[in-house]
Amino acid sequence: MIECMGVASDERDLGEPQIFRQPELSDVQQRIVDGLRADGISVIKFWDLFDEQTWVELQADVEPFVAEQTAHLETLDEKPQHKDEVIVRRFEHRAGARPRFPLDSPWLRLGLSDAVLGIVNAYRGLATRLFYVDNWFTPPYAAADQRIASQRWHRDPEEEHVVKTFLYLRDVDEDAGPFEYVKGSAPGNRYGHVFPFGGKVKNPSDDDLAAIVPAAERVTMTGSAGTMIFCDTSGFHRGGFASAKPRAMALWSYVSCEAQESRRFAVDLDGREAELPARVRAALG
Repeated sequence: MIECMGVASDERDLGEPQIFRQPELSDVQQRIVDGLRADGISVIKFWDLFDEQTWVELQADVEPFVAEQTAHLETLDEKPQHKDEVIVRRFEHRAGARPRFPLDSPWLRLGLSDAVLGIVNAYRGLATRLFYVDNWFTPPYAAADQRIASQRWHRDPEEEHVVKTFLYLRDVDEDAGPFEYVKGSAPGNRYGHVFPFGGKVKNPSDDDLAAIVPAAERVTMTGSAGTMIFCDTSGFHRGGFASAKPRAMALWSYVSCEAQESRRFAVDLDGREAELPARVRAALG
C-alpha cells in the first residue's frame, strides 16, 4: 500500500511509499474547500460533481435496501429502545465481520473518486484514509421525546478534522431528521474553543450552545435527494431525529494516517492494486 504522506510537488504512482501532490481542483471543488475552511461545512448538489448515470446506478443499488426498511416501518415501537434502532446500517454490522466491497462497488468508487478525494485531501493538506462507507436508513419515531446517541450535539472523536461526506438519497425535510451543524466549530475555527475537542463536555445542550453561539451559526441541512454535504465533523453536529418521515443517505468518513481508527470495511482488490493511483492506495491504507 502507498502510505498517506504530506503534499509535495509531484505525484509518482510507484509500488513503494511516495510523497504525492494534490491534483488541481476544479472551480466547484475549490468552492467546497473554501466553504470547509470558512465554516467547516459546504453543500452542493450531486450533479455538480457527478453525472446522471452515476446517480441512476446508486439509486438502483440502494433501492432494495430502502424498500425493505420502509416495509418495516409499520412494526416500529413508539420510541427507540436502543441507540442502534435510531440508524439501520446497510453494510456495517457492529457485532459481525467487516463488510467487503468489490473495487467496482458504486459506493466505494464514489468515495475514492478524484472528485471527492480531491476536496478532502485539499482541505486536510494531506492524503487521507477512507475508513467508513455505508448507507443509512433512519426510521421516524413520532413519540420520541428525547434525542439519543448521535441525535445529540457532539464532535466526532477519531481525531481533529475528520471529514465526512453525506449524500441524501431521498428528500429530507424537518420531519426526516436533517443533519445539523454549528458553523465555525471545528478546532481552530471561530467556535472551536466552545466545549473543545477532547474536553469533558461531550454533548452540550441546545441551551449550552445558544448561550455562546449565535442562532445564525447553527444550520439545519434540509434538502432534496442529491443534496451532498462535506463537513468537518470534529465540529459540533447532530442528526437523525426523525419524527414523521424516514431518512435515507450515504456517507463516507476520512481521517489522516495518524488516526488510530481502523478501517471499518474490507476491499477485494483482485490483484489490481498496482492499477490504482497513489492517492487511492493511500485512501485504502
